[in-house]
Amino acid sequence: MKSSLSTKAAWQLTANEAYNQCAAPAVSVIITLYNYAAYIEGCLNSVLASKAGGIPGGFEVIVVDDASTDSSADLAEDYIAASPLPACLVKKAINTGVADARNLGLLIARAPLVFMLDADNEIRPECLQVHYEALAASGQAMAYGIINRFDSATRQSLGTLSDSEWNVRNLVAGSLRIDTMAMIRKEALLHVGGYSTEYRMALVQGWEDYDLCLKLAQAGYAGKFIPQVLSDYRVHAGSMINRALPMQAEVSAYQARKFFALARACDDAPVLFGTSRLELETAYTRAVPAPLPQIRRTPPRLVHRLLGKKIRRSLNKRLNAIYAWLNK
Repeated sequence: MKSSLSTKAAWQLTANEAYNQCAAPAVSVIITLYNYAAYIEGCLNSVLASKAGGIPGGFEVIVVDDASTDSSADLAEDYIAASPLPACLVKKAINTGVADARNLGLLIARAPLVFMLDADNEIRPECLQVHYEALAASGQAMAYGIINRFDSATRQSLGTLSDSEWNVRNLVAGSLRIDTMAMIRKEALLHVGGYSTEYRMALVQGWEDYDLCLKLAQAGYAGKFIPQVLSDYRVHAGSMINRALPMQAEVSAYQARKFFALARACDDAPVLFGTSRLELETAYTRAVPAPLPQIRRTPPRLVHRLLGKKIRRSLNKRLNAIYAWLNK
């Protein structure tokens, strides 16, 4: 499939000999790195410890440095040069955000399956193998296991993420949130346009993973849940989720418009995209001059019956396109 993705910054790639010898990997592990000098070695060590003998062709590692201002890139470069991992380092000239960095890694990836990993997190030895087997057996677009949240200072567990079965209704409500650490078919990712970069340009970062799951669901794809703890999410002051949560209502309002079709399919849900309908109505009115999808408690209006579903959908698409154009 021809990619429609493009990167917003110049970049340079350096690879070790193991990467050059790994001609046809089955999995590409894409690690996004930005000012995580304290964590990148631990992240790479966790990937190095992977037990992936059952993955035909093995896996490659692509570290995408998003123009770090600390020693992150140098540490990653030194590690890769001395490592038996088939790995490369991609240095971006300017910082354009995690979504664009992941999309760049996706363009460079040579494998049909990709596993996304942020440099402050870690995976467990069986992680890649189990994800690979789950995707191969299910035929789904995504496979995801349970993620352990841990305190960066004490390593104490703080609960779990990505810990329930795929369910579109729960996804739209916001009760199902699937984190970055999942294995996804590259073809499906390209089909939905990769990760959405507006969360860096116009909205707060931290919602890219949720947005991607909504895009996959809206395109008819599904995920395979693995009821096993396979990775570890580091909780620290710089975690993106800490910056994202205060903007929950505003982001939910944006998603209510962007994923209108999914919202309409859940007309009776009291919560949409993690925000109650009352809060969402307030945020939506403030951010977007258009009504929310309403619960249909009464028969369709006469004008709706006359227009028909097909014409109404066409009008909605045109209005959304006009709104997007005006707000460029």
